[in-house]
Amino acid sequence: VGHGQSEGDRMVVSDFHVFIRDSLQHIDLMKKEHPELPILILGHSMGGAISILTASERPSEFSGMLLISPLVVASPEVATPIKVFAAKVLNFVLPNLSLGSIDPNAISRNKKEMESYTSDPLVYHGGMKVSFVIQLMNAIARIERALPKLTLPILVLHGSCDKLCDIKGSYLLMETVQSQDKTLKVYEEAYHVLHKELPEVSTAVFTEILTWIGQKISAAEETSHT
Repeated sequence: VGHGQSEGDRMVVSDFHVFIRDSLQHIDLMKKEHPELPILILGHSMGGAISILTASERPSEFSGMLLISPLVVASPEVATPIKVFAAKVLNFVLPNLSLGSIDPNAISRNKKEMESYTSDPLVYHGGMKVSFVIQLMNAIARIERALPKLTLPILVLHGSCDKLCDIKGSYLLMETVQSQDKTLKVYEEAYHVLHKELPEVSTAVFTEILTWIGQKISAAEETSHT
């Protein structure tokens, strides 16, 4: 909602849970079409926050969760007490006020991918709206409560120089979830969009993901046969 070709005003959602609701609806559709297949969920950035909250809604339904540069905690520069208070006040009077747009230079070190991002008409290039920041803050609060309850296999990939989603969130996730099977892979010097980073990083990321998925599918098949 509010992104890409979806309906609604750009970067506007009534409640962050709308994203979780839509994800669960899609999963239900896939289960009907492919009832024999294990379910894995993958999310990048804000999609990581959506994935965490989606998995926490039905913890026993997923064979694994993959997170690329997930949004788990608020950036310290953005979420100072004064700025949080100001955002809450502004949400009542100027919910569509822009708080500044994403710097394309923080997306990737790959210039070709950065140019693709800036020229993509489906990418919202306007400023982050106050109302959306409030929804992100609500999601982060929900994630904090959800993490200790997660026990499913988790793979987290994060760039050490990510300026958009603080890598501290991925460290916190690894410390907090109860999963026995959990892995954090840090890519040194890499930026936010690891799957569209420098070729050597992106290749390593896709190899890591495919290997991990293969292991989880094999494990799920063994479980179903026993």
